Amino acid sequence: MLGKRKGLREKFMQVAPNVNFTHCIIHREALASKALVAELNCVLETAIKTVNFIKSRPLNARLFAILCMDMGSDYEALLLHTEARWLSRGKVLTRLYQVRDEVHLFLLECGSTLSVHLCDSIWLANLAYLASIYEKLNELNLSLQGPNTNILAMSDKVNAFRRKLERWVVRSEEAKCFPCWKNSLKKTNYTHV
Repeated sequence: MLGKRKGLREKFMQVAPNVNFTHCIIHREALASKALVAELNCVLETAIKTVNFIKSRPLNARLFAILCMDMGSDYEALLLHTEARWLSRGKVLTRLYQVRDEVHLFLLECGSTLSVHLCDSIWLANLAYLASIYEKLNELNLSLQGPNTNILAMSDKVNAFRRKLERWVVRSEEAKCFPCWKNSLKKTNYTHV
């Protein structure tokens, strides 16, 4: 549709040769969010393996729901992560962090080696950090969508988010904007991700 030779772009260029085309801002932002530091990428991959170990097997999902009910958890299920649903990554990580105790117990009962990570305070702090960051990215993505969006408003929102990122880097020790991460830092002496 937007092809340079036969698509809409080519037809526009015939009429108005100075028109600039841009790829979807949301897609570019999603690609940028995939570039993680190796340590955080390892945490993300392990978290996804953990969630998919429980969610992708119906028996595991039912047993996990029963365990959560018995423990009086706020949630009875994890959210399934797939690469096609990258907008939900923040929700998946946040839910995993919220039910980490239940997941740890379930993985121990199943004899999974993934349970080791849920005992590690540094791994949990990194998980909370990722959950908080992806939650902010999800908020940005949702604000970029809708019927009344245009390239100027979207560009302003992305630039404002970049400025926020710069401030968060400078003031990362406060962690006020990241409640999940802030709670994990209170429980450990771990202060740098």
